[in-house]
Amino acid sequence: MKMISNQRFTNETIFFDGFCFSNCSFTDCVIIITSLQFHFEGCCFYRSSLHVHPELPVFEVSHRLSQSSYDSDTLCFRDDYKYPRTTLPLPGASLA
Repeated sequence: MKMISNQRFTNETIFFDGFCFSNCSFTDCVIIITSLQFHFEGCCFYRSSLHVHPELPVFEVSHRLSQSSYDSDTLCFRDDYKYPRTTLPLPGASLA
């Protein structure tokens, strides 16, 4: 995969396929994913839309995308690979 690092994309259509994005920001972009041949790390997504090919396995795509979380301090989605995840306690359940 071709590595793209430390770039800012604004108002662009970006094909993720075949690329690894590191520490990039995407503002008002259209992101297109037609294969699982992509990776991103440390990226921020501001007001961007995502278009995923309908034949891709939804759980695999969602797992990759779930590595981002919304950071209310910076108002963006960020990659959580390098940051600890927040763990929320689950409410107790009773079986009756």
